[in-house]
Amino acid sequence: MEDSDQAVSKMKDFLYIYNKMAEMCFYHCVDSFNCRELTPAEDSCIEKCSSKGVAVNHKLMRCYIDIQPEVISKRTEEIQKQQNKLDSIKSTNS
Repeated sequence: MEDSDQAVSKMKDFLYIYNKMAEMCFYHCVDSFNCRELTPAEDSCIEKCSSKGVAVNHKLMRCYIDIQPEVISKRTEEIQKQQNKLDSIKSTNS
């Protein structure tokens, strides 16, 4: 059950990022609603904008993967310190 919740959460995160990027590129690149098709300039702008968005996302994910073990280690140390503190308080009260 937990794996499916995690998969849903990851999908929501992905869709949020994708939708924000699409919205940003749309507002930045689409100038006119006079025709159904994108103009060549709009099409080129959308292509560049979305490529940059994907590249930035990949770079951020690489940084996150590099930093995440350190963050987990520090958090584990903090939890261990808190647990030790609670254990010492319990032992002095006993």
